[in-house]
Amino acid sequence: MPPRRSRNSVKTEPEEADVDKKVPASSGHCKDEQSQWVMVTDDTALDCDPNNENSPVFVRLKHPKTEQGALFLFTHGDSSVYEVNKFTEKYRSWLIDDTVQADGSILLVTPADPVYLVLPYLIASAQSGKYMTLDQIVVDENFSECRRLLSCSGLSELSNVADIKGDDDLKVFRYNKEKTLSWLKLKVEKVVDRLQQRNVLIGSVGQSATYVRSLKEQSVTEDDYRRYACGLVSDYLPLELSSLLVDYLDIPVKPDPSPVEEPPSKKVKLEPADLNPTEDYSKGQKKLDNKMQKNGSMTAGQKKLLSVDKTGMKNISSFFSPKSKT
Repeated sequence: MPPRRSRNSVKTEPEEADVDKKVPASSGHCKDEQSQWVMVTDDTALDCDPNNENSPVFVRLKHPKTEQGALFLFTHGDSSVYEVNKFTEKYRSWLIDDTVQADGSILLVTPADPVYLVLPYLIASAQSGKYMTLDQIVVDENFSECRRLLSCSGLSELSNVADIKGDDDLKVFRYNKEKTLSWLKLKVEKVVDRLQQRNVLIGSVGQSATYVRSLKEQSVTEDDYRRYACGLVSDYLPLELSSLLVDYLDIPVKPDPSPVEEPPSKKVKLEPADLNPTEDYSKGQKKLDNKMQKNGSMTAGQKKLLSVDKTGMKNISSFFSPKSKT
């Protein structure tokens, strides 16, 4: 289903949504409080269940890579979690109905795998070497909303990153590094397949059309795709685990591109000595004048020019000589 702008009711506080609280009163149609935001997502993210009190809600969780707070959206009943990215530019606003919303940003909401979000807590609990329940593992004083992750259906895949004991009534978990690296390898391979299927261009972004065409003509190796896919997956991994994944995949380091020689400058700086004329054209003119006098083929104007007194006049070559320093 294609994404669309949705106006469904979503619980959130302004500071949680990372938006400004006040809107400049530059127009009579502006509201003092930011009341609406533009969000691109699919309908299922904001569906509400009348039988469930927990409606969709924005919360802050610890990002697995940066360990800083990041905005996420939990669907009703916390069954799924979505990552929220904010795209914004200066001097942008939205005209919504008869109001002007000063925050002209767009919230891009995409599905997130809860296993990535739980993985840092699993790794931290592995220091004890003990099996623990999820409610003992996923604990964070700074991000208390992490408890919502325990209700996500995607956590059924935790067997790919942890050893599990017990039954449905009581399950305990312990982080398994080898399982995790094997699972991440499959993730990278899936990303590689999708990149190749869609013929995604691997290269710098924002290059000119000529440069892009030249890249298409070049052959992109399998290692190029694996390196790029590994970078995408690593955006959701702790730095230490990301380094282990690169070694596990044995991706060769990409050699530095050979330096490109710059073309010579079209303008050559001339030294003062180079400003002198290479030939004395006045000598040739004198020879031509003498020859024309002998042949008697001079015009009336040329004869009049020869009769002019040239005393004190400078030779034309003197204008090309460097000025003497005083």
